[in-house]
Amino acid sequence: MEKRHIFIINPAAGRRDLSAAVVRDAEAACRRLSLPYDIYLTSHPGHAAEIVRRTAERLTDAEPVFYACGGDGTLCEVANGVASLEDPSRCAFTSYPIGTGNDYIKMFEGGKDAFLDLDRLLTGEAIPVDVIASDCGDSLNILSVGLDAQVSMRKDRYRFLGGGIVPYALSAVESVIRGIGCAYHVEVDGKAFDDEYTLIFVGNGRYYGGGFCPVPDSKLDDGRLEVLLVKKVTRRRAAGLVMKYKNGRYSELPDLITHIPAREIRVYARDGADMCINIDGEIVESSHISMRVEPGRLRFVLPRGAKTIV
Repeated sequence: MEKRHIFIINPAAGRRDLSAAVVRDAEAACRRLSLPYDIYLTSHPGHAAEIVRRTAERLTDAEPVFYACGGDGTLCEVANGVASLEDPSRCAFTSYPIGTGNDYIKMFEGGKDAFLDLDRLLTGEAIPVDVIASDCGDSLNILSVGLDAQVSMRKDRYRFLGGGIVPYALSAVESVIRGIGCAYHVEVDGKAFDDEYTLIFVGNGRYYGGGFCPVPDSKLDDGRLEVLLVKKVTRRRAAGLVMKYKNGRYSELPDLITHIPAREIRVYARDGADMCINIDGEIVESSHISMRVEPGRLRFVLPRGAKTIV
């Protein structure tokens, strides 16, 4: 079945609108390689997933390959659109990274530069990748509850300072000042871990937040998730905790951080209040969330010659 290359561009991604340049480059590359293509621009939250679903319904005689032109949020939205299809295996998707945060693709050789090479990306091959499926939305990379999600929610007010880790660092300071612990009911593969936690982290990938790598051994295709339960800490201990957490040195803090490989996780706020939940950089609020790993559910296209980093 012939592939059709579908570019979904988020004009709001990055620090300035790059949509005109992406349209120009995508058209030139597809014409140069004699590939059929379509280009869409998103106009509102959820639009990328809508485009995926409509396009998949229309293209019954071709294999759609979706290019999420934006950051991790755009990529997650495209992935959610593919995951919602009756048969996700007939489609593939990938990242054309023009956003301020492009952490998922750091799991692959060449990183951002490789995915910006359209000749390689358009002629790449798809590999199966795991998904974190939850009742609040699916995630490709990470899902977190607590301080981490609050930091992600507040970081946009510091966006004028640029991308990378600076907005996250300033947002982290603000979030620590506001409060760093709540009581949760947590179940990991059926075992209870009720306690007061600063952060509950669930990783499929390794990187997020422009420079955090809390689970350096995580893999995208091993059928398991990496859970970190970070106990409530004092403000005085928070700075030292953040640096070790950021660099994946959780084993040095066994009294504060519990690491658990898992397949299913449930989290409830003990007081029944809505929790702040980070799903690949997108924030949702709910008093509970249930999630599980779905091994190899989606097909992700790598640039020609690229491989997953071991």
